[in-house]
Amino acid sequence: MADAAAPNQLFEQWRKQFEEGAQAWARLVTPPAPAAPPDPTAFWRPVLDQGVQTWAKLFAQTPATPELLTQWKQFLDQWIEAWSKVLGQTMGTEQFAKLMGQSLDQFLVAQGPIKKAADQQVEQALQALNLPSRSQVTAVAKQIVELEERIERLEDTITAALRRLGDQGPR
Repeated sequence: MADAAAPNQLFEQWRKQFEEGAQAWARLVTPPAPAAPPDPTAFWRPVLDQGVQTWAKLFAQTPATPELLTQWKQFLDQWIEAWSKVLGQTMGTEQFAKLMGQSLDQFLVAQGPIKKAADQQVEQALQALNLPSRSQVTAVAKQIVELEERIERLEDTITAALRRLGDQGPR
């Protein structure tokens, strides 16, 4: 009988940890009073620390059995579903969008000088190899399009002039 109670006890401890983790996420998701930008690691640390401590206790107390592995899979499925739900709710908030926007802005500001330097190096390498750069190819393509448009206008003008001459033909 003691063997049958062990998986149930383990399952109850998993469920308790799962519920505590969901509560921790709910506390983290609620918007705090306006303050300094949050530390990104502070968002994850309480949940992860709690989970690691709970798992360490469980594995120290319970030997591995086939029922344990089945319950482990069920727990992981529930855990993934709960994380998906919480993250979906979090990503739907205005605060998350604002933080993502700030993060993207910081990324773009940091990448600007790097991209400029890389573009200059590529330009220099292409010049050294006597190959056209993207801007030169684009400029030539633009000139070709402009020439095609001019030719079409000339063709239209010639066609109109020929029609007028044909209309004025022999009288």
